[in-house]
Amino acid sequence: LSEADIEKMVQDAEANAEADKKRREAVTAKNDADGLVHSTEKALAEHGSKVAETERRAIEDAVSDLKEALKGDDAEAIKAKTHTLAQASMKL
Repeated sequence: LSEADIEKMVQDAEANAEADKKRREAVTAKNDADGLVHSTEKALAEHGSKVAETERRAIEDAVSDLKEALKGDDAEAIKAKTHTLAQASMKL
């Protein structure tokens, strides 16, 4: 291999490492969000009647927003919506 070939391989590896990191971050964010959606929906089904109507609607809206964010690949948006749902669901 020539020096230029080696340099190109190193550059390709570095470029792919960044893409891999972003993809891994998005997958982790989606997995965390899916788990929170599932547990929140389960808690709502079991304890939703014990929560004030306005709080229950806020939780349901946060679940809906997070599900919508999960349709995309924006890890930051998913993390933000996950945080919002986590805060809202603490009332359950």
